[in-house]
Amino acid sequence: MSEKLFIQNVGSVYEIPELSPGDDILMSAAGTVVAVGPLQKPKGCRCIDAQALSLSPGWIDMHTHVYDGVTDIALDPDLIGPRQGVTVLVDAGSSGHVTFPGFRKYLIDPKPYRIFAFLNFGSIGLIRTNVIGDFETDDCLQPDETLQCIQSNRDVIRGVKVRACTVTLKGRGIEVVHRASATARAANLPLMVHIGEPGPPLGEILNSLHPGDIVTHCFHGKPGRITGNDGRIIPEAYAARERGVLFDIGHGGASFAIRVAQQAVLNAGFQPDLISTDLHNRNIDGPVHSLAVTMSKMLACGLGEAEIIACVTTNPARSLGIDDYRSGIVGKEARFTLFETVENGEAFFDADGNAITPARRFCPRLTILGSEVIACRRSSVATKA
Repeated sequence: MSEKLFIQNVGSVYEIPELSPGDDILMSAAGTVVAVGPLQKPKGCRCIDAQALSLSPGWIDMHTHVYDGVTDIALDPDLIGPRQGVTVLVDAGSSGHVTFPGFRKYLIDPKPYRIFAFLNFGSIGLIRTNVIGDFETDDCLQPDETLQCIQSNRDVIRGVKVRACTVTLKGRGIEVVHRASATARAANLPLMVHIGEPGPPLGEILNSLHPGDIVTHCFHGKPGRITGNDGRIIPEAYAARERGVLFDIGHGGASFAIRVAQQAVLNAGFQPDLISTDLHNRNIDGPVHSLAVTMSKMLACGLGEAEIIACVTTNPARSLGIDDYRSGIVGKEARFTLFETVENGEAFFDADGNAITPARRFCPRLTILGSEVIACRRSSVATKA
């Protein structure tokens, strides 16, 4: 039988206005927050001394690939979930409507933590990534069936994903993005668009997006990036942001350039809305490693700690339509990450092999999911990209 949980004397707090540094949190045996503030520790409960720790809503990774055993690049979600401080994983397009039922039955439903999906607009999703394309034939474009799958699985499908690049579109161009967008609009869900490899011009893609849509890999260093040859943000990106389009890191093995991130954040004040990893089995051993490592890189690219935490808590929670705790936590199921920022002497690498050594790094220590307390493991970081 679970015990009541008492988090005592929280050192600092991010993105939970109801809490102040030094406050305590009492949770029921069922994992619901009962009370917050300066509290007396009840008898017969498990106590966590959080004086040296920071607390935030549970971290969310908005771009991962975890259809393990089916998608060739997928990871076991347990490797990158609660033991890395991450309480919610979002799979970005591993499954299309044809392959989604197995994803739900064998991966999503059995896990004790949340996994959401952005459904690939290509009917088969990712099977052999960049070998068998998402839109290998015209038969892979089935918007009616995609919409039907979404309507039947609204509790876990929270968006549509399309990769707007040559290797995927097979010469079809911007029209596929428009059709994916129409399907997302019909479902009243956001569209996540992968940018990077040559495809439709970035300005054309950005001009087609609607409020709440997501541009992932926003700081890639390839041709057609968000910063022009002069290092300035292209005007279409400013216009998209003004309309409410969200910009996501989506680090990946080939989609994050320190130079571009610093040009955007430090020089132009163009900050990401979301920080995600695009973790899969080809980049977990480098250069990505974990969400905490990706967050730490952004410290050295000009973002502050509070801004980074918002990018992995409040902002993605709003996009997913789950509680962001901004209106309070009492009476709600606990979903917290307890972490530290510590001095760092390790070099981290971007997707192009360039090194950066942030003065500090994020280290998750404990993940709270309901009545469960999960100790976090430090992700190993390679000495090279």
